[in-house]
Amino acid sequence: MHNSTKRLAAVALALGFLSSGAIAQETVRIGIAAPLSGAAATYGQDSKRGAELAVEEINNAGGILGGRKIELVFEDEKGSPQGGVAAVQKLISMGRVKAITGGTNSSVVLAESSVTRNRILQVNAGAQADAITEQGSPWLFQVNNTVSANAMSFNAYIVDKLKPKTVAYMGENTEFNKTVLELLRESLKKANIELVNVSTYDAETNDFTSIITKIKSLNPEMIYVADAYPARAAQLWKQIRQLGGFPKEVMSPGVVVPGMLAPSEGAMDGVITGEIFMVPGADDKANAFIEAYRKKYNLDPGKGNLVIYEAVKTIAAAMDKAGTDSDYDKISKTLRDNAWPSPRGELKFDAKGRARAPNFYIQQVKGGKLTQLEVVRVQ
Repeated sequence: MHNSTKRLAAVALALGFLSSGAIAQETVRIGIAAPLSGAAATYGQDSKRGAELAVEEINNAGGILGGRKIELVFEDEKGSPQGGVAAVQKLISMGRVKAITGGTNSSVVLAESSVTRNRILQVNAGAQADAITEQGSPWLFQVNNTVSANAMSFNAYIVDKLKPKTVAYMGENTEFNKTVLELLRESLKKANIELVNVSTYDAETNDFTSIITKIKSLNPEMIYVADAYPARAAQLWKQIRQLGGFPKEVMSPGVVVPGMLAPSEGAMDGVITGEIFMVPGADDKANAFIEAYRKKYNLDPGKGNLVIYEAVKTIAAAMDKAGTDSDYDKISKTLRDNAWPSPRGELKFDAKGRARAPNFYIQQVKGGKLTQLEVVRVQ
């Protein structure tokens, strides 16, 4: 650094225009909007842990763009669309982030995308609604499978292997669950399986006994529950147990996490679901991620930890390969034109910005833990 440059930097530092770190090498700030409080706070903690592991690995390997470190900036979106909009606006205006990730609830991410569109790179980690990436926003990407990708694989298992004669459905009235229900209707109709009841509820519902009692009176062979909020879902399954349960019980894929199983206190035992990832991993890359996560947190990772880990790593790698942290056209083209390594195998983004996992795991809760029943290819 020339003497004149040093003098200018010293003056700027004294006036508070620069930090000492900025003089050396400015960090690349990635914003994470996640539900750190509220009914979905379990997902927020998953996001925090997975993202911090990814950044630790990136920075320990030398950072990106010639040695710049990644810095995470968290904002609580509180599990609501209004909270998501406020969190993203704050990350952009006050957090000075170069990209936005996070995302667990589809309605929240849809609201956030109205703020980020044509303004900043957004890589949705966990929310699944097809509508998010149907918008065709060139700087919007999605790491997790869409609702339709997961539902098609899971529904095929229901009709081909479980073969119920009658099914009843209950779930929250959300964008996510609308697609789940629509695809379930189609799959059951093609298989000549009767859908005897559809019951939906709003976000504030915590007493499900009247819905469950009504469904019990119809005597369905299978109950299908669609609810993406861990605390509420745990309560729902407790009430199902109190009212006697059903011969076959399934839950929408992509939502069952350890933070849902623990508070259910055994009420979810026997429930069948599906997911894009589970422990142990399918190969060495998956197991390396699992071991790194265990070493840092003394816990097994779940899908929520994985997708945010993948999102942060992919954002950083694409910026590095594109040679910029803010030319979003160039970064987006780089994302679409390359394959990105992940614990699930290579992630490839399609024209709509969607990445898809090659494998789908059929799971059942046993002894308060998820166990693998079968591995199927994504439909």
